[in-house]
Amino acid sequence: MYSNKKKIIIGVMMVAVLVMVVVYAALMTRLTINGTGNITSTWNIEITSITSNITGTAYNIENPTYNGTNATFNAGLRKPGDKIEYSITIKNSGSVDAIINEVNVQTTGSYVIIYTIEGIQNQERLASNATKTFKIIVEFDINATSIPSDTTKELIMNIECIQDDGQSLTPSDPNIDNEDTGKPTLVNAILSDNTPQSDDSIDFSQPSSATNGQGLYYTSTNTENNQRTYYFRGAVTNNYVSFAGYYWRIIRINEDSSIRLIYQGETPDATRSAATIGEGAFNEEWNDNAYVGYMYGTPGGTSYEETHANTHDSTIKTVLDTWYEENLLSYASYIADSGFCGDRSLSSGTGIGTTATHYGAYSRLETNKAPQFSCPQSNDLYTTTSSNKGNKALDYPIGLITADEAAYAGSCSSGTTLSHYLHIDYGYWMMSPGYSASPVANAPATMFYMMEYGVLRTTAAPFSTVAVRPVINLKSDIEITQGDGTLNSPYVIKIN
Repeated sequence: MYSNKKKIIIGVMMVAVLVMVVVYAALMTRLTINGTGNITSTWNIEITSITSNITGTAYNIENPTYNGTNATFNAGLRKPGDKIEYSITIKNSGSVDAIINEVNVQTTGSYVIIYTIEGIQNQERLASNATKTFKIIVEFDINATSIPSDTTKELIMNIECIQDDGQSLTPSDPNIDNEDTGKPTLVNAILSDNTPQSDDSIDFSQPSSATNGQGLYYTSTNTENNQRTYYFRGAVTNNYVSFAGYYWRIIRINEDSSIRLIYQGETPDATRSAATIGEGAFNEEWNDNAYVGYMYGTPGGTSYEETHANTHDSTIKTVLDTWYEENLLSYASYIADSGFCGDRSLSSGTGIGTTATHYGAYSRLETNKAPQFSCPQSNDLYTTTSSNKGNKALDYPIGLITADEAAYAGSCSSGTTLSHYLHIDYGYWMMSPGYSASPVANAPATMFYMMEYGVLRTTAAPFSTVAVRPVINLKSDIEITQGDGTLNSPYVIKIN
């Protein structure tokens, strides 16, 4: 067999049979026999045509070419969804019946370029004078959220043909051997291992379920700059990540393609207190609107701006900063500064002193049942000084999950025990203020928290003892070394 590899090659097994007849002398009679053997059959399998069908703004950088057993194409893809289907016809022009014995395909290069092979199988017969047309489809992944540094992907295809001598066959589809594994980044792995769906049909007044959202969803509504974000919802089992010596659950792919994670513990199946870093107060005080802030201004202040300035660290921020210093500081190069929204926008009241006030998340989730990812006020988007957005008030890029994110994930204020991946049979803090009311009514400032039943509640006074689950964001180009996101095979972040 002669086999060579170029862009697309058919390697053909050449079969030659020589029959030599010898007659031995018997007794005293001698016979002399002269003869010539000729092979009259022919072996000729070759490419006879290649055409292309273009979708979107894709184009042929060079027109496809073919010559005997070689074919080449060079596709140009401008944006997600662009696609070219190449139809390639091979013909057995010889007089010997053949078998397409094995189709070997390898690809190397950019993960957002996807190759698909259709219409050809291993162990498939190709009789004399018969033709076979198959497709090679190259497309720009429609779910791609950015253009990677590597913008090319090469395909090498080798079709091995052998003589058909009537052997039994077991047809099978060809395997595409992606030398780049197809999953160099965490973002790509998430999108490759799931089928993202629009969340248009989800009823956020009800918890997640098999009929009300479970899996990976996307939306561009009420997001930062109306950019698309992908988020996990329901009792999903494939959003586990191993990073920095701990396990995490993926909340979402943010609008800037960074990946938001919530702490899961030292084992991927940790629940209750093992899935938190401890317990404590959000703030030590409660009797002023100031204390709903992850950072806060002046209790007893006379204006909204004075009350909700980012002057003092909350108790819980100090806890998270200390934990970051002790556990994540050496991994800072992997962590994005995407921000954390502690939304103190007003839906009623002034937000000053002890004035009864309802904050934005309370109105969205308790009244309107309509969560949002965008942060209404730049002053409430907690970022570090190196960020180009938000309040630039953080020491470290670490925070808490918002009540809105929990609602997208499948929690709500109705029901008892709710089934979603954020439920750990233990209560923990969220970053979102709920409401405050006059101390005369014995109703202090309150924060949203996740109850042990998986239900959203907004009745935790800041001084309450509630558990803490850190939230961080990984950079968009973070790579993985292995895993499919499941409990037994979490995505493992590549550490250089």
